[in-house]
Amino acid sequence: MRPLFVTWEYPPYKAGGIAAHCEDLATTLADQGHEPVILTYGDEEETEYRDGVEIHRVPSTDSANNTLSWAMHLGHQIEKKAVQLAKNDNFDLVHAHDWMAVPGATGIQKTLDLPMVFTVHSTQKGRDGIDSQYQETIHNLEWYGTYEAEEVITVGREFSEEVKHNYDVPEGKVNYIPNGVDLEKFDNHTNQLNYNDYALDWEQIVLFVGRMYPQKGPGHLIEAMPKILEQKPEAKFVMCGSGATEHYKGIAKETVGDKVHFPGYVAEEELLSLMKSAEMTVAPSVYEPFGIVPLEAAACQTATIGSYTGGMKDTIVHEYTGLHTYPADPNSIQNQVTRALEDPGWTDWMGDKARERVEDNFRWEQISAWTTGIYSDAVE
Repeated sequence: MRPLFVTWEYPPYKAGGIAAHCEDLATTLADQGHEPVILTYGDEEETEYRDGVEIHRVPSTDSANNTLSWAMHLGHQIEKKAVQLAKNDNFDLVHAHDWMAVPGATGIQKTLDLPMVFTVHSTQKGRDGIDSQYQETIHNLEWYGTYEAEEVITVGREFSEEVKHNYDVPEGKVNYIPNGVDLEKFDNHTNQLNYNDYALDWEQIVLFVGRMYPQKGPGHLIEAMPKILEQKPEAKFVMCGSGATEHYKGIAKETVGDKVHFPGYVAEEELLSLMKSAEMTVAPSVYEPFGIVPLEAAACQTATIGSYTGGMKDTIVHEYTGLHTYPADPNSIQNQVTRALEDPGWTDWMGDKARERVEDNFRWEQISAWTTGIYSDAVE
């Protein structure tokens, strides 16, 4: 098949998990004999070929006064590019990723008369609520994407119910396909971490990886830190990610001082080394349609302590591949992190089981095959 991906981010441009998702899916599709074509944002118009994938970048406008205006202009540019490409090549369908892809993808759908698949990675209502006209417009774009698509894909089992409810999508139109991990990337990586850049030799790293925003719950972990340290002074908290870092850093430093370290954004090679060296990762998200961190940690044989919400209900099996906490509950985080620190052997065992489960359930080869099944349904 020759699917046309529409995504506002694709490596090396990345803001969240969509870029990695699209790259891994497209690369795996190419490995399996398909011909994915990517239409995405770039500082200037350019074409490249990487790992069997054809990538076309188009610029948006620098004068847009908000993300919505920027996305609408990008959609117009993407549609123009698709029409140009279609003069020489036929596409089987268009595959849109998240709301920012909807303007371009629906335009392509109508102009080129292509079936459309829409992957919903999160919802406006779940992320920030709908408290303004601006937020309502984004919500309506998400609805429009689910309405126009022949098939809708969601990345979480529970999240599927949220999408059906929020947008009144018929039962048979919504398909749950999880994210995956490229195990080869983790297996080929060599851990070269200088441990003392993050912790003393006797300290155990408790690792947070994610954007520093309320949705990801860093404040709840910070609130739990003093009580964890009362019981387990060997804990050292490492908080990786960009966003409102200075805000959270100020709060954490006031309460636990040098027992917490904020390195900011950490490059992939270093981050994998950190995940392999950490005693555990903690994912205290309040809202998480899927949550890739538990899978990446599992690929490193590291257990995750994560909120019992959204996709982490699927990616963490309590007391087997990690531990669940109640969402937005610092006391629950404190209890479960302390349990894991008190029994390192058990925590290592959970990390081993997490790796086994990822190998069995979250390989991109499986996910690509499930996705092409949805493609076949869409083009029928």
